Amino acid sequence: MSTAVVAAALSASAAAHAEVSWSIGIDAPTYYEPEPVYSSPPPVYYQPAPPTYYEPPPPVYYRPAPRYYGPPPPVYYEPDYRYGPRPVERPRLSDMQRRALDNCVLLAPREQPRCRATVMSTVR
Repeated sequence: MSTAVVAAALSASAAAHAEVSWSIGIDAPTYYEPEPVYSSPPPVYYQPAPPTYYEPPPPVYYRPAPRYYGPPPPVYYEPDYRYGPRPVERPRLSDMQRRALDNCVLLAPREQPRCRATVMSTVR
């Protein structure tokens, strides 16, 4: 054994001096950690909330507004009523105004009041 130690020491010193490197390899199985597997989490299901039923509010009944029946209001007559109603005084229209007023009838019914008001606004 001493010769083996001396031979190893000499070879080590000679290898160190000659700048030669050596290694002892062991052929063993290599273990690699498996790569992580990423997947989505399982779906989460929630039980729906129970339906909520609301009772409608109770009906509200209102008493009708009171009605008062009394005598009719007094009727006042003008002093000259016994001779009949007063005649309506019509404004004096010129020929052109009279023609324009008569032509208002030819317009659409909703336009006639505006036409009459326009013609009557020209009367003095």
